Amino acid sequence: MRGRIFEALQARMADNPSIFFVTGDMGINLVEPIEVRYPERFLNAGIAEQNMIGVAAGLCNAGFRPVVYTIGNFLVHRCFEQIRDDIALHGYPVVLLGTSAGYDNAPLGPTHHIIDDWGAIRNLPGIDVYAPASVEFASSVLDRVLAATRPAYIRIAKGSPTIANSDNLVVDRPGSSNGPLLVSYGALATECLKAQELRSDLSVLILNKINPVDMAVLTQHLARHDRALVVEDHFGQSGLYSSLCQAVMELGIDCRITSVAPPLAFDLVVGASAATYFRRGELDATGIVQRAFAESALRNEVGHGHR
Repeated sequence: MRGRIFEALQARMADNPSIFFVTGDMGINLVEPIEVRYPERFLNAGIAEQNMIGVAAGLCNAGFRPVVYTIGNFLVHRCFEQIRDDIALHGYPVVLLGTSAGYDNAPLGPTHHIIDDWGAIRNLPGIDVYAPASVEFASSVLDRVLAATRPAYIRIAKGSPTIANSDNLVVDRPGSSNGPLLVSYGALATECLKAQELRSDLSVLILNKINPVDMAVLTQHLARHDRALVVEDHFGQSGLYSSLCQAVMELGIDCRITSVAPPLAFDLVVGASAATYFRRGELDATGIVQRAFAESALRNEVGHGHR
């Protein structure tokens, strides 16, 4: 997905001379072509991410549209004060590209498990958050962001998942019957679709834009189901689960919301890949199905007076 975004970025830099690319010492054949093609609009700020955000704000003052790229934990956690004071406070339309979402950097341990990033960003007024779930949406997300005049954070998961007809902010995959609804984004959207292959009565709703959430769309979809499971590689209390719980309460929707997310703790176990943590946390397709229907069975027992 990163490759698709960078292909779009190079194309837009050709069309729009105001786009200025800033990176925090990132490379691996993604940013180098930009440096070669547009050296006058390329800056490697080095391992100085906080300064990088200040530079981006200054570029806005000079009439540029900065696109800033680095690993998500360095971009959000290290630079939160600068994002708040230099970007959000002024409403500067900086594009923040954060890579290695969720457990993408699994072998590097909890310092690089990015499961608490966009929940911090959503606390800042006026910043849109996107989490592409497919290469199809990744190809167009930059155009959506550049067409707006607001700052945005694009949370880029690794990999190249393909989901047919997914170039929309919301992707609806109805189940064969009115079973539980899975709501997800980013890397775990694919696991939800795999879960639907295991149980066709599951419905799947993929949100490629996760902040702010579209209340009208949520009302339309959640109202069809009595249960929804929010599946995410982010702490639920500050992630999409929190957003949906708020929406259900504010809109008066009769839908029970369950969180399928990492536990609120930093996992000190070092795994070989994201799949390790998906299995441990029941975030893979099998675990999702078990959570969806084990809770349904428990609810039916309670409903019949059995405990």
